[in-house]
Amino acid sequence: MVQINFARKEVSCKLVYYGPGMSGKTTNLQVIHQKAPQGAKGDLIAIATEGDRTLFFDFLPLDLGNVKGMSTKFQLYTVPGQVYYASTRKLVLQGADGVVFVADSQKKKLEENLESLKDLESTLKENGIDIRSFPVVIQWNKRDLPDAADVAWLEENINWLKAPTVEAVAARGDGVMTTLKASAKLVLDRINEKGSGISASTPLPTQPAKKEEPVVGIVNGANITRNYFLDYCQVQYRMTVQGDVDDFHKLGKKELLESLNGLVNHTLLMQEAKKSGISIDKKQLEAQLIQMIRKFGSREKFDKWMESRLLTMDNVKNEAVKNIVVAAMLKNSYPDLAAMMEPPVGEVSGYFESHKAAFPGGAEQADEKIKQILRNKKRRALVESMYSELRGKSKVSVFEDKL
Repeated sequence: MVQINFARKEVSCKLVYYGPGMSGKTTNLQVIHQKAPQGAKGDLIAIATEGDRTLFFDFLPLDLGNVKGMSTKFQLYTVPGQVYYASTRKLVLQGADGVVFVADSQKKKLEENLESLKDLESTLKENGIDIRSFPVVIQWNKRDLPDAADVAWLEENINWLKAPTVEAVAARGDGVMTTLKASAKLVLDRINEKGSGISASTPLPTQPAKKEEPVVGIVNGANITRNYFLDYCQVQYRMTVQGDVDDFHKLGKKELLESLNGLVNHTLLMQEAKKSGISIDKKQLEAQLIQMIRKFGSREKFDKWMESRLLTMDNVKNEAVKNIVVAAMLKNSYPDLAAMMEPPVGEVSGYFESHKAAFPGGAEQADEKIKQILRNKKRRALVESMYSELRGKSKVSVFEDKL
C-alpha cells in the first residue's frame, strides 16, 4: 500500500517481481542494485535455497528521484516461483502497489508462465484486488536463448491481460531498468488517478525519456546497443580475468573491438541455433553446469568464485547455454566430429618433442594430457571456422565510433 509522508514529502511504494521459478526475478533485482547510484539504494537482502532459487524475498529500497516535489521510494521484492510456496507469495503480495511479471520467453515454458500468471490473479483476488485494474508490467525475459518464442506468439498465448510488456535479457542487464521505469510509471499514474496529486509525467532519472541508446552493431537486423554491449564486456571480463575483479573494468579500444566481435559471434550463433531448431532441455543445462562446477572441485569453491567475480548464476547459465549450442552446431556440421578431433600418433609425439620441459614425467604420462590439448585446439579452430562461415552469409555492421 502506498505510504505518503507529507511532512517529509515522500511517497513509498511496493513493487513485487512475480513469475515462474528460475525466470529471472532475482537477477532483475541484482542488476537494479548494481546499476542504482550508491546513495539511492539500500542493502539487497536475499534468502535463497541450495538450488539458487529465492525462498522468501529480496528487499531493495530504491530512490527513484523527485516527482512533483515528492521524493519517491520503491521497495522491490521478489517472490518464490515454485508452486509449493503459495503462502509466501500471498504474504509478500500484501500491500503491493504494482507487479512486474517476469516471464521466461522459451516456448517450452508456456504452461509454467500461464500457471504463474493465473496464480498471480488468484493471489491478488485473495487480497481483494482485481488484476485487470492493477498495475502489471510483463517482462519477456531470456530473449537471447535460441528457443525464445517470437514476441507476437508470447503476446497471443500469455498476455491475456493486455498488459504493457518489455523485452529483456536480465542476466546481461538489457531491459531491466526499462521494465522498472514502466512499472514505476504505472504505479505513480494510478496514485495520481486516486487524487493524491502525484504523477509519473516527469521522466524518472533511471531511464531518460525519449533518448535512444547508441547502437554499436547490427547483426541481421538485430541491434546491439551500447549498454547491452558494455554489460556483456563486464561479464566476459569477470569470467576470464585472473586476480581481483573491479566492479567496472574500463576496456581499451583494442579490447572493446575484440569484445564486440565476440558479441557479434554470440548473436550469430544464437540466431542460427534458433533457425536450426536447436533447443536446450533442463537435463542438458544441468549436466553442463555440473561439468563446469567440477572444474572447481566443489560447489562451495564454485560459489566463492562466482562471488569474487561479481557473477550471478544466470551469467554462468548463459555461458553453459553457449557451450551446449556450440556443441550441437558442431555435431550437426560434422557427424564424425569425435573421429575428426582425435589427434594422430605423430601429432602427439611431435607436440611432446616441442614441449618436453612442460612434461617432466615423460611421454607416456603426458599422452592423454597432450591429446586433450590438441583436441581443444582443433575444436577452437572448428568454432572459428563456423563463426567465419556465419559471418560470410550474414549482414553485420559494426560502428567503432560508438564504442
